[in-house]
Amino acid sequence: MLSANKDHIVVIDPAVRTPELDCFNHLALTSPLPLSYHLPALHGMATLETEGVGAKGVIVLGSSSSVLENRDWQVSLGRWLKQRSGVPMLGICFGHQLFAHLYGGVVDFMYTDNRKLSGFREVTFTASRVWPAQKGRLTVTHREAVLGCPPEMEVIASSPEVAIEGLAHKTLPIWTLQAHPEATPAFLRNMHIPAPERGDALDFGWSLIRSFLQYCAKA
Repeated sequence: MLSANKDHIVVIDPAVRTPELDCFNHLALTSPLPLSYHLPALHGMATLETEGVGAKGVIVLGSSSSVLENRDWQVSLGRWLKQRSGVPMLGICFGHQLFAHLYGGVVDFMYTDNRKLSGFREVTFTASRVWPAQKGRLTVTHREAVLGCPPEMEVIASSPEVAIEGLAHKTLPIWTLQAHPEATPAFLRNMHIPAPERGDALDFGWSLIRSFLQYCAKA
């Protein structure tokens, strides 16, 4: 267990079946600070309550769970996140939708038949404190999306398929992405996404991750 006062970044994996250990390992190799790893849906909030103290950053990964379920662990996690809202945070896929939900946005299924968007798509970013204005292809796998922007947040990324690809809080250091910038080859296999022909197809996503991790280290 990490010392409570040691500079580190909290990684929250809301997995309800299979933890994303390969993505976490890649994060650990990339991060300039140590990471702690937490599975609130599978093992509760105890480690977050102890090891989460004094964190320099927080990353909330994706999940097959839905924020519309409003499960007990989601309520507890949401409370924990809002109590630490001054800490730099990055929400990914489920994390993106959870932050939008916490701050009053609208999350729902994209299509009436609940079909999934899966594969890669080009996302266009406007400039924010973490990322410059840019565009690149990112891995996606989701049925739901943020359909209404929270009043306290603003849209910082979009695509032809999804209008709200990314959000930034207007005053707090919180950023979110619908896509999976943390995707690895193992993640693609687990999600049944065909591997791209280009060997650098995941690099743009990881450049976004590195920028956030470096922001946390300097904060």
